[in-house]
Amino acid sequence: MNVFLILRDVSVILLAGQAFLCTLVPLALSAGVVCGVWWLRRRQNLPAWLRTGREYLNTGLSYVDLAMAGVTKPIFAVNKAFATVRAWIRVITRRGGA
Repeated sequence: MNVFLILRDVSVILLAGQAFLCTLVPLALSAGVVCGVWWLRRRQNLPAWLRTGREYLNTGLSYVDLAMAGVTKPIFAVNKAFATVRAWIRVITRRGGA
C-alpha cells in the first residue's frame, strides 16, 4: 500500500514538471523571437518582408478600428438618447409632481 502512495507522488511530480516544461518552452521561444525583432528594429535592419508584414498588419488594424467604430456608434447614440429621455423624465417628475 505504501508503494502506491510513493508512485502516486512521483507521478504527480513528473506531471507537474511536464506541464511546467510545456509552458516554459513556448514562452522562451516567443521571448527569443520578440527580442530578435526588437534588436532588428533598433538597428534599422528589418528585412523587407517583415517591414511589409508590419505595414499589412497596421492596415488590417486600421480597418478593424474603423469597423469597431461603425459598430459601436449606433450603440452609443441609443444610449445617449435614453440618457437624455431619462434626464427629461427625472426633471418633469421632480418639478411637475411636487
